[in-house]
Order: sequence, then C-alpha cells, then structure tokens
Amino acid sequence: MKTKKPLVILEIANNHMGDVNHAINLIKTYYKIIKTFKNIDFALKFQFRDLDTYIHPSFKNSNHNQVRRFEETKLSDDEWKKILNYSRRKFKLICTAFDELSVNKILKLNFDYLKIASCSMNEWPLLEHIAKYAKRKKILCSLGGGNNNEIRNVISFFSNRNIDIKYLYCVAKYPTKPENLNLSYFSDLKDTYGDLISGFSTHELPDEKLSAGIAYSLGARIFEKHVGLKTQKYKLNKYSIDPKQFLEWMKNLEQTIKRYGSSKDRIAFLNEEKKNLNVFKRGAYLKNNLNKEKGETLSQKDLIFAFPSQKNQLLSNDVSKFNKIILKQAIKSNEPIFKNKIKITNTRSKIEKIRDRVLYLIRKSNVIIKKKSRIEISHHYGIDKFEKFGMCMITILNSKYCKKLLFIFNKQSHPAQYHKRKQETFFVLHGKVKLKIKRNKKSITRILHSGDLVTIIPKDIHSFSGISKDGCVIEELSTKSLKNDSYYIDKTINKNNFRKSYISLN
Repeated sequence: MKTKKPLVILEIANNHMGDVNHAINLIKTYYKIIKTFKNIDFALKFQFRDLDTYIHPSFKNSNHNQVRRFEETKLSDDEWKKILNYSRRKFKLICTAFDELSVNKILKLNFDYLKIASCSMNEWPLLEHIAKYAKRKKILCSLGGGNNNEIRNVISFFSNRNIDIKYLYCVAKYPTKPENLNLSYFSDLKDTYGDLISGFSTHELPDEKLSAGIAYSLGARIFEKHVGLKTQKYKLNKYSIDPKQFLEWMKNLEQTIKRYGSSKDRIAFLNEEKKNLNVFKRGAYLKNNLNKEKGETLSQKDLIFAFPSQKNQLLSNDVSKFNKIILKQAIKSNEPIFKNKIKITNTRSKIEKIRDRVLYLIRKSNVIIKKKSRIEISHHYGIDKFEKFGMCMITILNSKYCKKLLFIFNKQSHPAQYHKRKQETFFVLHGKVKLKIKRNKKSITRILHSGDLVTIIPKDIHSFSGISKDGCVIEELSTKSLKNDSYYIDKTINKNNFRKSYISLN
C-alpha cells in the first residue's frame, strides 16, 4: 500500500458481461492504454458474489433488475480462472467480496487486495468475517453513504485489530453529478483520520474529467474508475466509461500529478528561480566619500543599494543583522562590493539551532503553544555567549495581564534584573531552575522543581539559571509587560541594542 506511485483501479464489476472473450478483449484494450502512463500503477478489480447463497431462493430467476444482471453475468470457476490468469500478467488484482464465502474465495485465489464495497462498510457480520480470516490481506474500503458516526465506527473497528486497510472517499450515487461530488469532504476525512483516507472511488458521469485531479491535490493516491467496452452486443451503464473517455480522464490526472509535483523537486528547482530573480536585485556599493580598510566591518549604514547588480556583487538581500561582513581588501568610495573582497559570517544558523532546541524542549515538556508563535531569544552579551547567558521566551498574551513561557537551557543564566512596575509569578512546568532574589537587601536562593511557584514583586532583583539536563520551562504570569521596564544590574546589557533576536517557532 505504501507505494510512491498513485494507484488507479479499473473496476470491471459485471462489465465482463459473463463473457470470457469479451472480458479478455476489454482487459487487453485498457492495458494498451495504461502502458503509456509510466508513473502510475494500475490494478483490475472484480466482484465476487456466491449467487447460490447470496440471492434468496424466492428471488432466483426473477425479474428483479439486479438479480437478473448478477445471474446473466455469472461466470464459472473455469471461466474465472482463464480471466484471472490472463489478467495477472498485466495488472495487480483486486476483488470485492459481498458475502463471507466470497471472502474465502478471494483468499484462496490470492488476490493482491480485498475490497469492501460502500454497501458493506457497516455490514458487521461480513466485517467480522474479514477481520477474522483476512487480517493478513491488504484491504481497501469505500465509505460511500457513510455519515461521520458510521465512518468512525468502521475505522475504529479495523484500527483496533491492527489490520492493513486504506479507505476511499466515495459518493454512492450511480451516476454522480458534479455538484454532488463534494470533494471538500475528502479533506475533512483526511484531517480527522490522516493517511488512512487514501483514495477516491468514483461513480461519476462518464464525461467527468476534473474530479480525479482535484482529489489528487487534496491527497488522494488511489483512484477507482468503472470501465467497460461497448460493442454491438453489449452496452455500457450510465457510470462506466469507454476507452476513449478513460484515456482523457487519465491524461487529466497525469497532468495534475505533473503540476502538483513534490516539495523535493521544488527545492531542486530553486536555483533556477534564484538565477531569474537575481537579475532584478540591487547591488551593494560603498557610500560616497567613504573609504574602508582591510579587516573593517561593513554595516548597512556604510552602503547604498542600486540597480543593476553586477556579477558576484554583494546584493541587497545579503545584508542583514544576521550577516557580519568583514573586508578582506580595502575598498574605496562608491566602489561596488564584490564577494571575493569580503568574508560573510552568518549567525542565522545559530538562531535556527536555538529554535530547534526550544522545539525539542516543548515536545519533552508537553507544554501547549499557541498557533503562529514566535520565539524571542535574549543573548545579553551577544549570540556567541548565548550558551552561558541568555533565555528564550514565547509570549502567549500581553494585555492587562500577561502570560509568557520561558525556556532556560542547562547551565544557562539569565543576568540579574528588576522591574519597577511588573509583578510576576514563576510556575515551573518542567525541569529545575535555580532562582536568586534580592529583596530589601536580603538575598534568597531557591531551587525550584516542576510544580513550584514563586512571586517576584516590583524592585526585586532576580536572576535564574537552568540546572536540568533537558532544560527548564517556566510559565510566567504577570501584570502587563512593558518594553522599558527591565533594568539590568550590569549597565552594559541595557546599552546593548542588539541583545534580542526573533524567529518563528515553526
């Protein structure tokens, strides 16, 4: 089931018409079509009903439409053997079982997959039989006609038995009009059940071309399509397609797959995009009346950006607070800054590594983070000294009251500070922290564990450090947090305007 290629299932149902020669001709015709689609796997699907026991005796040989069709298209075991032997050389084989004896027959004939039809998805005697005897078989199940509760029940039934099964969204109306496909429900199912929802089983109008492509874009990777072959002797039903219609349907699916692509291919193509975009970038020049010597650091205030850029010139997007630019050669006024004359040290990777550590600590501590959070990274003495002095913080809310999450790594210290207006309470959610408070000239040192709580009042001088191998998470509850209400005892920190970095959590 875990194939990288999409799987298209050609459902023959009773379209073999109970005629071996017609069935083989049908299979041969569609095989010629599928051979041209190299990036898609294909399977043939049949249906088994043990008609001797499936049909009630009082309805046998009656004028009931479905009974008559089943009886008229019945194949003997020898006829099935001929069809299946021919098909195995060309397709994977799937069969739908509508009764318990048919399940046994599918297992005996060693089909690649067993299929549960929409009408059987909540037929518990049949499902119990499948779960008992076909638990090692790959199974597909259509969910046509199922409401949320019925779908949940059948998925729970098989999940609790650890059975290898994938589910197909299906609209059980033959044929289905476009306005009744409601493919958005596939997304709802996938959001709830993840990769268990893998496919789309169609009974749509024969001229429908778009639905498979839409379903693929929503995440479907298995597609079931009813196919037939019209002859002078045999007609097609209203929801089966002929070879020409199938080819057009397949072309649309193939074009969707091509355009959908993959994240991997998109990343591989980025260099081509960047070549095009760089043509429109501004180049960096040293400002007029300004000369720089070898070894000096360039900042944005030393530069002007102008179009067009030259080959190998420093571009406007290369200049950021994360890039430290040092001259390897002297540069004169108004000169372009070429990359062979500079050394760029990027600190962004350090910030990203810090984010990864915070994400690990979040998972380890099981704390809940609000959506679209960003991390505030304090590096009081510079990013190079973050391991020793620093802290990470996520602000959950800052209004009349404030809630933050503080992340302290092992052996990392937050320097002594105080607030004139803010009162805050530390509640330790994970790990251990060493907290020092100086209040009215009296010093207090406490080791706080998970579940400990302490309140810091205005003008309390406080510092803290992590003493847990995995780090520490503190929930800070306070009055409104004000930007200029943190006063560090070490005055050099207050003067450092670049002591904070920000990065999205995800």
